[in-house]
Amino acid sequence: MTRYSLNRRRIHWLIAGCVLALVPVGLWMVARGEANLWDTLTNTLYGIHKATGFTVLLLMALRIAFKLRSADPAYPADFPKMQRIAAKSLHHLFYVLLVTVPLLGWAGVTAFPALIVFPGLDLPPMPFVPVDEALALRLFQIHGALAISLALLVLGHVGGALWHLVIRKDGMFQRMWFGD
Repeated sequence: MTRYSLNRRRIHWLIAGCVLALVPVGLWMVARGEANLWDTLTNTLYGIHKATGFTVLLLMALRIAFKLRSADPAYPADFPKMQRIAAKSLHHLFYVLLVTVPLLGWAGVTAFPALIVFPGLDLPPMPFVPVDEALALRLFQIHGALAISLALLVLGHVGGALWHLVIRKDGMFQRMWFGD
């Protein structure tokens, strides 16, 4: 059984943890904003969301660099061709969404502008994005829709991983896990 490199496994699980935090925090902050509850908690939720989203973007840059430097482990010989195609397609879609969703969020907070993460810590503005509240709102809509799509894909991915671990017992889960 071949595994992903230790660095790729670490980054995978760091990003997974970030995404698992981003979705509920994002939904909670938006709900509070829509209810016009602008207080310390809402501002803290927005700050956590922005900082974590930007962290995902930086981790994805590292993840892509590691992917370019090391080959993916081979699939087992008996792994069906259609599952191989589906798995590769899903992973490519994850990469696209895990870069696009944070970029859209960053563009949105640049256009709004709402770059403050926490007092004394601001995100840098995204180059070439004008301050334009209507543009910001559109970017946030797209960001939210793609984030929900990403969350649904993550649920399917977790289900597939558990299927390989519990039902198929084919070692696919262990390619990205730490233990034996």
